[in-house]
Amino acid sequence: MEILTKGVSFLILRFGGLLAGYGFTYLIAREYGAGVTGLVSISFTLIMCLSIFGRMGIDVNLIPFYAEKHNISDSGLFFRVLVKAFFVSLVLASILFLLRRNLAIDFFKKPQLEPYILWVSLTIPFWTITLVCAGLFRAFKKNSLFAFFNNPGRFIFSLIAFTTLLIFLKDGLSAIKAHFYGVLLLAIISMVFAVKQFEKPRFVSNTNSWYFLRQAFPMMLSGAIIVFLGWADTFVLGIYETDDTIGIYNVALKIATLTSFSLQAINSILAPKIAAFYKSNQMGEFRKLVKFSTRINFVITLFVVSGIILFNRILLGLFGEEFLMGATVLIVLCFGQLINSISGSVGIIFQMIGKQKVYQNIVTIALIINVALNFALTPKFGGIGAAMATVVSMAFWNIYGAVYLKRNENVVSYFTL
Repeated sequence: MEILTKGVSFLILRFGGLLAGYGFTYLIAREYGAGVTGLVSISFTLIMCLSIFGRMGIDVNLIPFYAEKHNISDSGLFFRVLVKAFFVSLVLASILFLLRRNLAIDFFKKPQLEPYILWVSLTIPFWTITLVCAGLFRAFKKNSLFAFFNNPGRFIFSLIAFTTLLIFLKDGLSAIKAHFYGVLLLAIISMVFAVKQFEKPRFVSNTNSWYFLRQAFPMMLSGAIIVFLGWADTFVLGIYETDDTIGIYNVALKIATLTSFSLQAINSILAPKIAAFYKSNQMGEFRKLVKFSTRINFVITLFVVSGIILFNRILLGLFGEEFLMGATVLIVLCFGQLINSISGSVGIIFQMIGKQKVYQNIVTIALIINVALNFALTPKFGGIGAAMATVVSMAFWNIYGAVYLKRNENVVSYFTL
């Protein structure tokens, strides 16, 4: 019942964020075309890839830490690791800023990307703060807060900033500037809510924050690999293809992510609950919850995938005629999401039962497959090749993970009747 009720609230929030995200992308596409949409997509790739190192797995490791009742009042640990995350992300952002010209001209061979990287550098530390705070809300089972700060809030505030900037300023940088202002505001608000989670916020902790970071390190590596898996296609497209092709591909990708909303909603509630069941050795409840969540997710995903495939031209056409070229890419990506739903919440289960290193090894192999296929297929087939590379690597990661859990942990994560 908790999964259904809180999952619905998560989906409502994510749907609001989805509309804002689509509105943001729609305005870029309509005002500036596929070219600027592609440059913004590359910028988002850099933000997501670097911020995962900035937050160092803290957001995920907060869940099992606060699952133990005696840690609930330990605010000092949270604030200590938050400061460390901000400092690390600031260093990473500074390095990116110093190398912006080399990255834009020598690597991507897109000099027009250089001014975008400046705003990417400014965004990274504040996005890191937001995601660490979101991890705290998830650990405290504040699902609505987690849902809002994890993604929707970013696009809601960015859309507001973008529509405001368009009134006074109409240049290609308006979108990435608006995104920075949106993330900055989101970071400030997330900090206010984070402080309110504790009755007596303190900076002192009985837990060694460096030990906590060592525990979080495998989660960071797994998270980094997953982020690279999700953005490698855009990254490689940025090397070989035009801004227009990248823009069309990422609109198709954005539509395909509709299919992952149910999994994200379920995982937001599932993670702390299965962590608690596992730590208290309630394996019957653990397996029952995993089985139920997989069934619900598969049914919803199958319904959404069918709708997207049937109405793909209508959905793509909303962004402009040139985006209709992404129809095949969209169908391929939807197929990959369907495989994800059949496999179940593989990643969350691995991380919540202390098998982070096993999971890290699986996704590392998947990343190698992804990158190899992207470099092999993208130069020949463009966006379709990138989509195929993404789907094959995702299928390996999820199917192999599900098989491992069944054989070694006697946990059935995949869909069964």
